[in-house]
Amino acid sequence: MKIKNNTIDLIALSSSLICAVHCATIPVVLSFSSLSSLHFLENPYIEWTFISFGLVFVLTSLWPSYKKVHHKAKPLLYAALGFLFIALGRLNLTELWEISNTVIGASLVALAHYLNWKLLRTKGNHKH
Repeated sequence: MKIKNNTIDLIALSSSLICAVHCATIPVVLSFSSLSSLHFLENPYIEWTFISFGLVFVLTSLWPSYKKVHHKAKPLLYAALGFLFIALGRLNLTELWEISNTVIGASLVALAHYLNWKLLRTKGNHKH
């Protein structure tokens, strides 16, 4: 369980950070006319794929770790708050609104996986 969840958390942490960077930089990159062919990166399917993977990672890593290993709700709370910000970003009120909320949300989800990873490492080092 420990190695599997550590790997999942590291993958989830990386994908959440990639999502945050993607959301923060794509509007800037697309504003340069020579890079206008990169509009496929602003595709809603890519965004929903990242969100879906994020939910899968929460269900396969954070939840089982909470239930079976460390019993600490903090990673789940950060993930829930992160997905709340991502959902608020989907309201598309303004471009800044979408970018800000999505970057904050993805960063919180990444933090949740980092905290879970740390809790799993700590729990693995202490035999009770």
